[in-house]
Amino acid sequence: MAAPLGRDTLPAHWSYGVCSDGRVFFINDETRSTTWLHPRTGEPVNSGHMIRSDLPRGWEEGFTTEGASYFIK
Repeated sequence: MAAPLGRDTLPAHWSYGVCSDGRVFFINDETRSTTWLHPRTGEPVNSGHMIRSDLPRGWEEGFTTEGASYFIK
């Protein structure tokens, strides 16, 4: 995982989004292109959160840095 994700870690004109599976994608707002790789580090990033279809509405699964899962409402 790349360094902690925040707008201050991104170059100018970049933003990001998070898919329901927790993967983070990066958006170059000038070229309107996207990538799975962090524009500074070149590494993929996972948010550590995952929306699962088998959970009740409004719940998602998160993971600690040690890999243990927990649930968030």
